[in-house]
Amino acid sequence: MNIKNLTEKSIIYTSNAWLCSCDGDVQTSGTLIDTGCDPSIFEYLRALKKRTGRNPVNQIILTHNHYDHARLLGDVREEFNSIVYGFSAYASGIDHVLIGGDVLMCGNYHFEVIAIPGHTSDSVCIYCLEREILFSGDTPMTIWGTENTYEQAFLQGFEELATKKIQAIYPGHGDIIHSGAAGIIKESLTNLKKSKII
Repeated sequence: MNIKNLTEKSIIYTSNAWLCSCDGDVQTSGTLIDTGCDPSIFEYLRALKKRTGRNPVNQIILTHNHYDHARLLGDVREEFNSIVYGFSAYASGIDHVLIGGDVLMCGNYHFEVIAIPGHTSDSVCIYCLEREILFSGDTPMTIWGTENTYEQAFLQGFEELATKKIQAIYPGHGDIIHSGAAGIIKESLTNLKKSKII
């Protein structure tokens, strides 16, 4: 699986838009995790389609429905006839509503949905078992202290994250975390459990 951040060079404010190209399976060759809001991604996607003769975005998974993550959803969906997955039943343009524990396929790779409401009520993380990587959206991975208050559902989602073997984190904003990902989550869970849970 090849993973590319389509918005890496964006000059406008946007989320990361992670394109996972899963070679060897024409039907599920491309999964886009968040669309971002920079229209420049279309230049890359159109060139990729022309070069390979394949649809670069068979499916879209939203980590949540904020503007900077989902602004281009309708346009990408229309141009590439993509199937859209999201956790909110109320968001426009979603074909399939996700629940925690759902598993989507990208070629031969399994993408597990982990519901972790906190940043938004429809926030999810996506875990790829075979690559041991996590697409975290805007879910905070680093919880520094114990002074804040969190909801029980967020704690449960974080506990689920801590059971996974994670080598790298692909966040909704910023750079990939290649080093110490598992340790970051473990320490954050420790701080989270010492915080006020409602």
